[in-house]
Amino acid sequence: PMKSVLVVDDNELVRNLIVTILEDAGIEALTAASGREAIRLFADQGAAIGCVLQDLSMPQMPGEEIVAALLEIDPALPIIILSVDDPSYSATRLSGLDIAAYIRKPFDTDLLVGKVREFIE
Repeated sequence: PMKSVLVVDDNELVRNLIVTILEDAGIEALTAASGREAIRLFADQGAAIGCVLQDLSMPQMPGEEIVAALLEIDPALPIIILSVDDPSYSATRLSGLDIAAYIRKPFDTDLLVGKVREFIE
């Protein structure tokens, strides 16, 4: 069976948009509005989650800290970063972390769906 995607973004509109895009493509999505919520969800349901879409600009806990915490639970977890930032700036922030892919916002819908499929099928 195809695994689901965990969408981590503090912006509710963006979260809902991504979920709609994924569900329209037949991909099941779970969401988290904060790092704490994402880590708790993954700790509980990690076996069902095939990849994570992680926003880099998060309040409270920055995206790279969430990524580090998720990879501590499962080092093989594919994490796709979504960010408005310049990729080289983000690369500095994510230095040393094993990132599966990087998608810059605003993103192309087909690109997003295609990337996610690579990791969950």
